This record gives sequence, structure tokens and C-alpha cells, in this order.
Amino acid sequence: MLVDDPPHILDDLLGLEVAGVGETWRARPDMEPVRTRANRASIIARSRAAEDTLSTSGACQYVLLGAGLDTFAQRHKGPVRVFEIDAPATQAWKRDRLVQLGLLDPARLRLVPVDFEAGESWLAKAVEAGLDPTEPTVVSMLGVTMYLTAEAISTTLRQTASLAAGSIMVFSYSRPIEMAPSEVRSILEGATKGAAASGHPWLSLLTPDQAADLAREAGFADVNVMTSTDLHERYFAHRHDGLSPIGGEDLVIATAGRDRVGPE
Repeated sequence: MLVDDPPHILDDLLGLEVAGVGETWRARPDMEPVRTRANRASIIARSRAAEDTLSTSGACQYVLLGAGLDTFAQRHKGPVRVFEIDAPATQAWKRDRLVQLGLLDPARLRLVPVDFEAGESWLAKAVEAGLDPTEPTVVSMLGVTMYLTAEAISTTLRQTASLAAGSIMVFSYSRPIEMAPSEVRSILEGATKGAAASGHPWLSLLTPDQAADLAREAGFADVNVMTSTDLHERYFAHRHDGLSPIGGEDLVIATAGRDRVGPE
């Protein structure tokens, strides 16, 4: 919203407030507006698509795996109960920020710390926090799969597919870099090196068929791929400023069938 012209794909100024980065972020090399345009568009497109999926689903439970700085619970009012799943240290930091800003509503938002490295189940922890596995739920996992092994992705998908019929999983994935458009390939190569240097290497880059197959093998009854080109056509086609998610992450939107009810 502070960089791109309206109409905005996602209205969110709270994320910057929660991050607490002040005004210095604009001078950072990795925030240069033109160079980061495709990545920025991809991030807002995947969040908008997930929130649109929730809105049209009629579900009253929303789980965000790897929630990070997501502010859906603060931006949207209504009956939807939100469960944010994240690593304990990350979650503790965010909880403190929300409390400081007066933005934490425990009646609507449940912050659920999960130690994935210790083998804790996000689903079991979410149920302990009040998630009803017999009610349709939308689960999003955005910007996460590249950091997980294929086995870890499959485990997460199976847990979601075990929820009530009509539950929906929305997850993003990155394709192998050689499949990316030439104009964004160098950006992805830089991101890969940066991730490895920070101790969080990319472990899973998937083709659309591989991503869809993981969802089907997990037990989802209906599986659809929304490519970055599809996201462009849905949200960016009428823009004239060059903002586009093409070459960024694709999405899989998968719906649980009626033969899978209750947590594993």
C-alpha cells in the first residue's frame, strides 16, 4: 500500500506496525521497489487468494501455519475464529507486539506455539487450543513448503485432510528455478542463497503436478492448482504499473472429502 498505486490487492498497514521496523526499511537494498515487485506481488496475491477462499467457504475456523506477521485476525471482524501456528520463539515475540499495540483479542485469535523440530503435531496443539475438528476449517500454509521436506509437507497435508468434510487447504509452493521466467530467475537464485546462508535452506521446489499429487496422496477429494499466471489474471490483469506475481509462487487449493473426519 505504501509503494504501489491503488487499487490495492490487499489492504494491510498493520503488518508494518506489528513488525516495528520504523522508517529505515525503505533504505534496505532488499526493499528496492522495482527489484522486489514480482516477489511483493506474489506475497500479496497468495494471501488475498487464501482470504478469498475462506470468505467463500463459509467456514468459521481459519488456521494459519507459519503465520508470521499475518494480520487477518486484526483486519477482519466477524465470527471466524483464527488459530495462528508458529514456532514458540516467533509466536512469543508476536504475542508481545500484539499486546503492546492493543491488538490481541484472545476470544477471536488463538496463538498456538508448536515446536516442529521436537515432533509436535500442529493439529493436536490446535485442538487443545479450541479448534473443533468436526467443523469445516480453512487451513493456509503460505511461503512455507520450500523450507520443508516432501515428507513434512505430506504429513501436514494428511492432518488437514483428516478434518471435517468441506475443509480446505490452501498452500503455496515454489517451482524449480529453471522453470521461472528469465526476468525473475536471478531474484530466486539470490533468495535461495540467502535462505541457505541464514540456516533455513530451501528443501522442496515442486512442479505443479508434484504439488497436486502430494495433495491427492494425502487424501483430498478435490485438488486445484492456481498458478502465478492464474493469480495475475484474477487480481492484476487490469493494472498498468507492471505489478504482477507471474514467476512467483503457485497455489494448491484442496478440499477434504466426506470419508475423512476427525484428526489422525
